Amino acid sequence: MSTATAEHRERAPFYALLVSYAMVYFSLMLAMVAVPWFVLETTGSAARTGIVAAVQGVPMIFAGVFGGVIVDRIGFKRTAVISDLVAGFAFGMIPLLHFTTGITFWQLIFFVFLRATFDTPGFTARHSLMPDIAERAGIPLERANSIGQTLLQTAILLAPAMAGILIGVIGSSAVLWIATGMFLVSVTSVTLFIPAVRPSSQAAVQSQTRYLGQLKDGFSFVTGTKIILALFLTVMAVQFVRANQMVILPVYGHDLLGSATAFGFLFAAMGAGGVLTAIGFGIWGHRLPRRPVILIGASSMAFMFLMLSATPPYWLTLVGMFIAGLMNGPMIPLVFTMIQENTPKDLRGRVFGLYDATIFSAMVPGRLLAGYLVEWTSVVQALLIVGGSYIFAVFGMMLNPNLRNLKRPDPANQEQPERESESTTSSPAPTTQQAGR
Repeated sequence: MSTATAEHRERAPFYALLVSYAMVYFSLMLAMVAVPWFVLETTGSAARTGIVAAVQGVPMIFAGVFGGVIVDRIGFKRTAVISDLVAGFAFGMIPLLHFTTGITFWQLIFFVFLRATFDTPGFTARHSLMPDIAERAGIPLERANSIGQTLLQTAILLAPAMAGILIGVIGSSAVLWIATGMFLVSVTSVTLFIPAVRPSSQAAVQSQTRYLGQLKDGFSFVTGTKIILALFLTVMAVQFVRANQMVILPVYGHDLLGSATAFGFLFAAMGAGGVLTAIGFGIWGHRLPRRPVILIGASSMAFMFLMLSATPPYWLTLVGMFIAGLMNGPMIPLVFTMIQENTPKDLRGRVFGLYDATIFSAMVPGRLLAGYLVEWTSVVQALLIVGGSYIFAVFGMMLNPNLRNLKRPDPANQEQPERESESTTSSPAPTTQQAGR
């Protein structure tokens, strides 16, 4: 009985971290439908919808680049709590103003900007917590990341459909009250059940060094580790196209489907496919060859946009979105796993901060381009242009030599990156063996 109790105590932080992941994912997916629909309802402008979507990406770039050092310094747990508190406040202010004094377009942009500023440190902190929490729970890292991705895909499956139904019942602005409550649940879970991950002795030494020096260490590690740099570039290409769907799909649902519910179920179908393959990756992912998983996941975006451009019957559209989800599901947990495998604990905040900055530096121009592309052409033409262009990006990934040999690290050398960083307080240059992974 005592053994079972001890095991449960060791796994409680892991379950709490999963609750935090789930609440944040569901709240953001609810807002992904509610916010653009709110802008379309109140302004009727696809360009303004694109502006709001793009505004969310700008602070995430700067927070990712410059906030990683802060995450490493103040701690992963504390960062996650602060991030969720601010995000919940920002989401809550939108319906509060709307139902009282009324909210202007520029006020909406401000609260979207504020929430987005703290999103990146929050995700950075959660991704950085995962290796230690999973190790404490005795769960393989690939499986732990797969469970996290399954929660994301479940949110994609359920939350947009929920948002579409709720918008029809209580309105798009009121849906943000629910998102606010989910952030508060995340705060409670992290605060009560997740221990602070103690920094190593090297981190304690680095905390006394200058901010810019630590920032340079993060950049040097990413640019000097070939596999991480290749993953960053791959994710950047994928997210540039994914950003377009955040603008084009709401317009597709609004103009061609004429229903928030039908629009929500597009994401639900994609989420259903993603859930299945994310679960499968958690079970068999350690046996799968890594390069095909990356390339198939990246190709899902081209498939989705070209499929939608054909404007098939609605049931066939749902099938196509489901297939896109199947293709994409295992990619992100694999990317997280490979980054975590090759990054020392003391650099996780900076590396994952730069990872998030990479994502949003691609998403901002993608969102802006999508809004104006729809207004200059049409929804169908925009889908064709984006989907067709992405085919060239996939070929570029196939030709990238650093994505040809994605071997798992040798267990005997798995801690080498951390030993490298402990050898010096300056730039933690990776070994030749690490750089070639």
